[in-house]
Amino acid sequence: MARADSDVLKTLLPLLRQLREIKGVKEMQPGVFQARREAFVHFHDDGGVLFADLKKAGGSGFDRFPLATAAEQRKLVDEAKLRARRLDDD
Repeated sequence: MARADSDVLKTLLPLLRQLREIKGVKEMQPGVFQARREAFVHFHDDGGVLFADLKKAGGSGFDRFPLATAAEQRKLVDEAKLRARRLDDD
C-alpha cells in the first residue's frame, strides 16, 4: 500500500487544513503529521481507496480510518483532536 501522493492529497485539502490547526500537531511534509516528534497521522492510497493511519491512543501502532465520506473524515479529525489533547495531558 502506497503513501498518498500530492495529487491525492489535493483532494483532502479541507481535511489537511483541519489537522494543521490541532495544537501540538505539525505537518513535517505534505500529508505526514507528527506530535511530540513522533509519527501521528499519515495517508495511504490503496487502489484509489484513501485511508489515514492515526497513532493509537496507547502510543503503539496505528488505527486505520477510511476517508471516502465527509462523515469518515470528520471522525478522523475528531479522534485526532482527542488523541492530541491526551498527549498534552501526559
